Amino acid sequence: MMSLPVLSPDLITEILSWLPVKVLVRSRCVCKQWKSLIFDPRFAKLHLERSPKHTHTLLTILDNVNGTWVVSLIHSVRRLLEHPSSNVNEDVSCRFKNQSYHAIGSTNGLVCLIGDKSDDDGNREEIFIRFWNPTLRLRSKKSPTLCNTSSDFNLYSVHLGFGYDDLGDKYKVVAVFWDHTVQKWEGKVHCMGDSCWRNTLACHDFPTLLRTLIGQFVKGSVNWLSLKNLNCHGYEWENVTMEQLVIFSLDLRKETCRYMLLPDGFGEKPQDEPELAVLRGCLCLYYTHMKTHFVLWEMREFGVQESWTRLVNISYVHLQLNDFEPEWLLLPVCLSENRDVLVLASTQSWDDVIMYNQKDGRVQHIEFPYNQIWYAYEHIKSLVLPCPHPHPH
Repeated sequence: MMSLPVLSPDLITEILSWLPVKVLVRSRCVCKQWKSLIFDPRFAKLHLERSPKHTHTLLTILDNVNGTWVVSLIHSVRRLLEHPSSNVNEDVSCRFKNQSYHAIGSTNGLVCLIGDKSDDDGNREEIFIRFWNPTLRLRSKKSPTLCNTSSDFNLYSVHLGFGYDDLGDKYKVVAVFWDHTVQKWEGKVHCMGDSCWRNTLACHDFPTLLRTLIGQFVKGSVNWLSLKNLNCHGYEWENVTMEQLVIFSLDLRKETCRYMLLPDGFGEKPQDEPELAVLRGCLCLYYTHMKTHFVLWEMREFGVQESWTRLVNISYVHLQLNDFEPEWLLLPVCLSENRDVLVLASTQSWDDVIMYNQKDGRVQHIEFPYNQIWYAYEHIKSLVLPCPHPHPH
C-alpha cells in the first residue's frame, strides 16, 4: 500500500498563512498541530502581513436591551452597499451585562472598547479598557482602571487613542486629560497585558486638544487636532486663530510627540471645528465650509505637509442634502481603491449612506437598514489574541 506524502511543517505554515481567517478558524479542528500553529503569535503576525489591508467593516453599538449592551459587526461595507436591503449582519456580537461600552478604534483586527464605573464611595469615576477579537470571538478581562481626583474626570473628558507599536510589538491605549490638581494636561499609556497605566514622560507638555475625544491611529501614531501654545482646559472656537490649529501626533513606538501643519490651501477657519479620519491608511481632514460645502483633505505621505491633497469639495445641495444642518458633520466611511468613490454617512440621520463618485459627480443615497450608532474600520479580521486572559462569549 502506497503511503501518502507528508508535508513539512514549513510548507504547512506557508500554505495556511495565505488562507482567509474564517477558514483558519475552522482549520483549528483538523489536528492539535494545526491548532497550536494557528494560535502561535508568530503565525498570527505572518498571516496579518499577508492579509488585505483595506477591507472595511462596520461596527455597531446597540442600545441597552434588558440590562445587556451588545456590540456587533456587519462585515464588508461593499456587501452592505451592494445589497442594502438584505440582512448582512453576520451576528458576530459581544454582550455585556449591566455595562455600556464605547469603541475607541480597531487595529490589526482587535477592537478596543472603553467602559466606566464609579468608585466604591461614588465620588469619582474610573474608566477601563477591554480588547475584543470578533473573528475569534474572544475578549479580554477589564484592564486596570484609570482615575483622577478631578471632579469632572469622566468618560467624556478623556481623549483616547488606540494603536499598535510595531517596534515593541505591543498594543497601546493612550489617555490624555486635564488634571485640575496640577492645572495641566496629563498623558497615560496602557499596554495590553500590563497591570497598570503609566505616565508618558517623553510628552511632558501637551497642547490643548479640540473637543473630539478619539484620536486617529495611522503610521504608528495617534493624532488629534489641537491648539499649539495654548495649555488650558477650555477654549472658545470663535476665538481660535488658524495659526494655533495644528495636528498633535503621538508616536507610539518612542512615545514622543510632534506637531504637523494643516494644508497650505486650508483657507479661512471653518465656522465649526474640523475633524480627522483615516481612509485607505492615510490621515484625512474634513470640515464644513461656509455651511454649504463638505471638504475633505488627504495627507498622501504621513508627516509631509506638502503631500496634503484636497480630495473633495462638494456642496450639500449636490449631495442632495437640502435639509442638512451643517453643525451635524458628514462622516467619511471609506474610499475606493482608485479614490474615485467616497462613502459618507450623516451623523444627523444614521439610516442614510451616501456614495459620491468624484469622477462623474454621481450621487447615490442608500438606506442603511440598521438605525444604530456605527463606526467603520479597516482590516478587522485577524488571529491576534486579546491578552490577557481572553475568554469566549
